[in-house]
Amino acid sequence: MKHHTFIATLLSTLAATGTSLAQSTLTLNFNVSGVARNAVVYVPTGVSKPPVVYFVHGYGGNGSGFANDTKGNMVADREKFIAIYPSAIGGSWNMYDTTDYPFLEALLDTVDHLYKIDRDRVYCSGFSQGGFISNGVGYKHPEIFAAVAPVSGHIPSFSTSAPLKRPVPILTTFGTNDISDVASFMTDINTWIKLNGCNTATKKTERPYPARNKKSQVARITYSCLQGSEVVYDSVITGGHEWAMDTVNKVNTTEEVWAFFKRFTLSGTSSILPKADDRRLPLQAIYRSGNVYLAGAQDIRSVRVTNLAGTLLETAPVKNGMFAFSGRHAGIYLVSAEGIDGVRTVKVNAR
Repeated sequence: MKHHTFIATLLSTLAATGTSLAQSTLTLNFNVSGVARNAVVYVPTGVSKPPVVYFVHGYGGNGSGFANDTKGNMVADREKFIAIYPSAIGGSWNMYDTTDYPFLEALLDTVDHLYKIDRDRVYCSGFSQGGFISNGVGYKHPEIFAAVAPVSGHIPSFSTSAPLKRPVPILTTFGTNDISDVASFMTDINTWIKLNGCNTATKKTERPYPARNKKSQVARITYSCLQGSEVVYDSVITGGHEWAMDTVNKVNTTEEVWAFFKRFTLSGTSSILPKADDRRLPLQAIYRSGNVYLAGAQDIRSVRVTNLAGTLLETAPVKNGMFAFSGRHAGIYLVSAEGIDGVRTVKVNAR
């Protein structure tokens, strides 16, 4: 079904049921490609070009139930974002392919049509099967989702060998006594570290997290990555398969998810919080498909590229932490970047 047809069908449904677009909570019922689908959408009062957060339930759940589990509406009220709680067919998402993704895209287009959302700040979090969905849409649709936050869910089984169109900030949460073992979650995290071009030398450990809560059983690991993105994971020591809402020994997952999301936009910077200063991080350069991506180069505006003999090949402008570098033979090159801390030089392998 085309998105404009979807929107027309939805608006007809709202009109027929007497639903007002000014209501705080909408339960949307409609057909997508001939299949009945539904979602709960919560809209706080006084929003203007709001961000959007998807909360995707786990197996056997539904949108309204997950709204109650996450208490996402309370955070949405305070922070003025629209919360979307989609429902799977028969309570089960297709975790292993992309068949549910068009439903999520069409739903977003509809909410945008109704409320004129900020398309630069769309996010997805989910639990268990919903965690698979969150991982999946982050990889498949980095042009839509500014950041993702899977909880107790893995990367779907489709290939992740292709480079990302843009690094996707990700917060992963799992329990050390979760249904899956810790090693399987670490496999996913290492995949994202590679996809986002993270500098492993920036690894930061916080235990307990948050530090102010000495009883917390949560450990947080953070990696700084390309274009100001991050790969972060919270491991809940002895934690199970859950969306934790316990601030005595764990964390309020909903609050942590939003605190992470609001730092990122599709452009890699935030309109809410300042971008982390990474001038003093080690400079790292990664070549992908005719572009070189830089980490630790927030203050860099241009670079000089030479061969190993020191011959200048080109001077290139840097935008959003990257510069174009194509039409050269495969090999090792030197990238020199001058910033506030002086000139830093790093090797890049153009393959």
